[in-house]
Amino acid sequence: MEQANLIPTLARGEVIVCGGGPAGIAAALAAARLGARTILLEQTGCCGGMATSGLVPAIIHLSDRKHWIGSGLPLELFRDMCHRMGRNEVHPIWQHINPEILKRLLDEKLAEAGVELFLELKLAAVECRNGHVESILAAGCAGLRRIKGHIFIDATGDGLLSMLSGAPYECGDVDGRTMGSTLCVQYSNIDLERMRDADRRGEGASTLWFRHKAEIPLEEYHIVGISEYGNGTGSGNLGHVYGINPVEERDRTHGYIEGRRIAEIIHNFYRRFVPGYETSDLTATAALLGIRESRRIECDYRLTLDDYQARRHFEDEIGVFCYPIDIHASSTDPAEQKAVERRMAETAYLPGENYGIPYRALTVRNLDNLLVAGRCISCDRAMQSSIRIMTAAMITGRAAGTAAAICSGGRVRDLSIKELQRQLLNNGAFLSEQKTIAV
Repeated sequence: MEQANLIPTLARGEVIVCGGGPAGIAAALAAARLGARTILLEQTGCCGGMATSGLVPAIIHLSDRKHWIGSGLPLELFRDMCHRMGRNEVHPIWQHINPEILKRLLDEKLAEAGVELFLELKLAAVECRNGHVESILAAGCAGLRRIKGHIFIDATGDGLLSMLSGAPYECGDVDGRTMGSTLCVQYSNIDLERMRDADRRGEGASTLWFRHKAEIPLEEYHIVGISEYGNGTGSGNLGHVYGINPVEERDRTHGYIEGRRIAEIIHNFYRRFVPGYETSDLTATAALLGIRESRRIECDYRLTLDDYQARRHFEDEIGVFCYPIDIHASSTDPAEQKAVERRMAETAYLPGENYGIPYRALTVRNLDNLLVAGRCISCDRAMQSSIRIMTAAMITGRAAGTAAAICSGGRVRDLSIKELQRQLLNNGAFLSEQKTIAV
């Protein structure tokens, strides 16, 4: 870093977004569509994050079963994806994802909006002075490069930009334990008719897993199953890697290796016991480890379990969400694993119920030009287990990008909340004071 003055500047923009997952995509599109000169950095070879490279099988809770709470940009993207998949409607609760279709769609949307995209560029350092981010340093195929901007958005999922800027954060429970991670999988050559018939008879994978657990060399209480997206192919959020510290390099490396071992065990179960999977192939394990819990950055407001239970809304609300408290187990302890479903059932909202997300949960403490979006916004552990879902990430990302475009060149707290909400509503967002939109 002593040679910092020799690092060439790669690009300059008004809004710099770090991370091209659901939060970062929404942030970049929202900012660029409002006319801000926007740069998006993504460390992999495509955008979409867990929805594409991560092979997460479905986008969930675009609605609260009464309102399209993911209306506007999230709904636009997944309606367009469904159209290319040959489907006329988006499922409001559990919409299967075709990752290759979504990759191309995001390429096109970003280009249409005028976002300058850099792939295979990894955030390495931040140049910050007196609570103001001046530039970031990113590592790519040509070495370190500097990127300058006015407003920065941390959509890294791990809160990396915020941490490198000196922001305080929390991670895990009181003992530092985090939820189990998952390396998602893709299967092909599935006999979908046999699979569907077995599901209808109550003889699907989830049921058979319990029946044959004694024959499976894996300490895992239950599995969710495969989400199909046509022609005998589907993705699955199957199994857990326990004991991973998501902000420790050795642990993340272990997560990928262990995830591939688990994927083989579970696929062997499918081929042996589950109708329709007898000749299926394990086509791929994900290029991104499914980290459910990482840094929670401290901002001007911290969302809590009390906010969730109270269905609380806010004057500076930038969106709403409704997913239950879903704290995955941190170990193979069967009691801890069984508690996950019980907690979800106990905390589930009724149709039409939701909680608000305040803008203050995105404004990073002690920094004047940095916003955070996605699973690392300011919240306690229980609330993080709800708001980590991809739909919520897109809702917070859209708000961060919209705010950045409004205050581009200024400070993230120097904007009119009413103007921010007006812009969000103009672009289809759902806020609690808005008239209901029937699903």
